[in-house]
Amino acid sequence: MNETKQKTLNGWQSALLLVFIIISVAVCVGMKVGGPMIGLFFSWLIIYGFCVVFRIDYKYVNQGAFEALKVVLPTMAILMAIGVLIGSWMQSGTIPTIIVYGLKAINPTFLLTFTLLFTAVLSMVTGTSYGSAGSAGVAMMAIGNAMGLNPGMVAGAVICGAMFGDKLSPFSDTTNLAPAVAGAKLGDHVKSMLWTTVPPMVISIVIFTVLGISQTSGGYDPGDLNVYVDYLEGSFHIGLVTLLPAALIIVLLLFRVGAFEALGIGAVAGAAVAMAVQGNSLRSVLSVAYNGFSSDTDIAVLKAILNRGGMSSMLQYVAIITFAVGMGGMLDRLGVLDKVLSLFTKRIRSDGSLVLATLLVGYVTSLVSSSSPMSHVLTGRLMLPLFQERNIEPRILSRCLEDSGTLAGPMIPWHGYGIYMAGTLGVAWSQYILFVPLLWLTPLFSIFYGFTGISILHTTDGRKGK
Repeated sequence: MNETKQKTLNGWQSALLLVFIIISVAVCVGMKVGGPMIGLFFSWLIIYGFCVVFRIDYKYVNQGAFEALKVVLPTMAILMAIGVLIGSWMQSGTIPTIIVYGLKAINPTFLLTFTLLFTAVLSMVTGTSYGSAGSAGVAMMAIGNAMGLNPGMVAGAVICGAMFGDKLSPFSDTTNLAPAVAGAKLGDHVKSMLWTTVPPMVISIVIFTVLGISQTSGGYDPGDLNVYVDYLEGSFHIGLVTLLPAALIIVLLLFRVGAFEALGIGAVAGAAVAMAVQGNSLRSVLSVAYNGFSSDTDIAVLKAILNRGGMSSMLQYVAIITFAVGMGGMLDRLGVLDKVLSLFTKRIRSDGSLVLATLLVGYVTSLVSSSSPMSHVLTGRLMLPLFQERNIEPRILSRCLEDSGTLAGPMIPWHGYGIYMAGTLGVAWSQYILFVPLLWLTPLFSIFYGFTGISILHTTDGRKGK
């Protein structure tokens, strides 16, 4: 059936549907019953009700949900792999070994800065924020918690570093998708992004350095780190052998092995070390892979660090992604997104207002679709003709797609990126959202350049009015 001939909702119907969905999610979040998951579940039923009332082919609309879910299936699989890996690395002694060495070697004052730079480099060379956060990020969170640092700040440093590398790496999927949608060359796209990404990164380094100093001065009490080290060394065999799973996963990522495959192999390697070095049984290893690791320690800090992981710990996050992304696919087929996005394109009078409108559209599509690839495609489809009309080079559009559609992910609690970071790092969205300066500052630089004309390149000498 031809998609263009399908009946869609008009303006007021689209607005009413969005109001009902927002109320559904807000009520469930406010009543603290499953967070946004239950509200998003009801959104599917609300959409079904609208299709019945306004006589729209629900089967066609529902197919949009499953088409959208195809895009995020890799993310959901990676989440499951992360759950298994964390449990496996706890049981194998991989994370405890990293904690012990980290507590002995890293100055708490500069842990935030080190975390930011370490995850940025790893993400840049591997092309995956998922792999960077799932390996180095998890380890840095454990060390930070043991040192008594604010977990939201540590998570913020991990996220900023991981997203910086992912955004600029030529091996990243979003770095390749954005210029493909906009019609730009990959090299031009990366060069253009340096303008909006490097200055915020420099500022972020300063901010995390200041935060690290403020966290470890005055009344800072790291607890008795020697007690933590003694317990871990007494409960696990600590040594270079237990670091093999971590080394293996970094090597796999460097050789461009997929994130799911690399994390899965890393988890299996952790299980092997758990049996060979720590003396665990196969049954115990399989139980931890699903249920997570459980420590019998009475030390509260270590219990919070060690009692984590397992595939089951990620099921709630997979459910949220399923309902959120599926809802976005249905709203797209109902024409709701086009109705909403058109509101941002009516008053474009300058290059700056075009850049601003593109960023806003990127955030809206991210909010609704919960997927960076979908955001890039939807935003690029709508904004490309406007960029062509003003003779602006496609690299500027592709940059805007990343400045909003890619970086918006961790800023949205039900977005695939947001769910992944919260689940992987073991922190709530509300704990880290104030400590992601790179994500907040990058679009501001993009807007500034748009209105001042700095770095805005045109395809011809003749420029259409500003």
